[in-house]
Amino acid sequence: MFKTIWNIAGAALGRKDSDTNQDITARQKIIFKLIVMLLAIATTALVIFVQEKSEIEQVDSKKLENINKLELADKGLDTEKHWRNHFETLRNQDKEEMDRRLKEMELAQEKLLDEANGTIEQSLKSTIEKMELANRQLVDAGLQLKAVADQESNKLNLESTHSESVLTSQEFNSDISFDEPKPAEDYVPEGTYFTGYLLGGIVVSTALNTPDENATPVTIRLTHRGNLSKLNSTDISKCVITGSAYGDLSSERAVVRLEKLVCENDGMYITSNIAGQLYGADGYNGIKGTVVSTSSKHIKNAAIGGLIGGIAGAAKGQDGASLTGLGLISTKKKGMGDVLGQGASVGASNAGDKIADYYLRQAEAMSPVLTVPSGVRVNAQIIKGFWMGETTTHKRIIQSRGEQK
Repeated sequence: MFKTIWNIAGAALGRKDSDTNQDITARQKIIFKLIVMLLAIATTALVIFVQEKSEIEQVDSKKLENINKLELADKGLDTEKHWRNHFETLRNQDKEEMDRRLKEMELAQEKLLDEANGTIEQSLKSTIEKMELANRQLVDAGLQLKAVADQESNKLNLESTHSESVLTSQEFNSDISFDEPKPAEDYVPEGTYFTGYLLGGIVVSTALNTPDENATPVTIRLTHRGNLSKLNSTDISKCVITGSAYGDLSSERAVVRLEKLVCENDGMYITSNIAGQLYGADGYNGIKGTVVSTSSKHIKNAAIGGLIGGIAGAAKGQDGASLTGLGLISTKKKGMGDVLGQGASVGASNAGDKIADYYLRQAEAMSPVLTVPSGVRVNAQIIKGFWMGETTTHKRIIQSRGEQK
């Protein structure tokens, strides 16, 4: 082999027979170098071939190992995690369905409440209109009765005047008594009136027992002496009148009774018990007020309670019944859900009825009130004469009524 390589190299270098030893030696060195290079190249190629073959064998062995280690799909699957995800998905779906149903129930309940409120408001409005109409009819009836009474009174006066006109003489007997003259400086006679205004607004009840038991205190500041005698030196601008008031629903007026007159005179206060009545700015007895009904909210609550009771009563279920082929009637046995549902319906019905009865009793107990603002101009008229500083005026009135009886 080496000889063949040597000959090839010699042929390549152009060896000749006439070459000297130096030339031969030089060629030999070149040839040797070439041989070494070829050997190095061959060795390198052999090493590379061996390495690639070993790597291929390693890769094949690893593939075989991977093939041997291959597991089935069910062994590589985490069953616990799979079922947990499955149940979580089901739970989320149930939660979404429950939220949807709750929302639908809330919307249905709101719609039902709106319809119930609308029905109740319409009923209340109709009831209030009927009450106002009845009140107006009562007022008109009272005015008609008063007009008839006035006509009858005028007829009686005319008849008595005509019958008395035939008398030609009149004699006084011992039963007649005369009133003693009183000085105008200290005495205030019947028919005296003063002008003033209310110091504060009043709210009076229109209940039947209000005049005797629940009268409202009233204070009047006097501004003008009216028809009081000039000989009386009392400074009316320094006087106030206290009284009690109650409401008259038929006339929508607050009726005021005068009770005390308090005046300041030279640094001293003089209190007199008086009896009188009050006229409003329109000249009629009493003061025109505004009627405020306080029972409407109780009526509304009673209507709501009745509505709840009616709905719960309508929701009461009955046992299902069916006719068999033999002509017998079979009833469906109630379950625990049916029993609980029927019990809740009965309880709601009873509770609604009780609530309605309670608020109806509250509405019956509540009477309308009359409101009068402060600063209203009024005229106070004295119906029983009194001395300035007298405290027995009311006692004298009671005595005179007893004597008349």
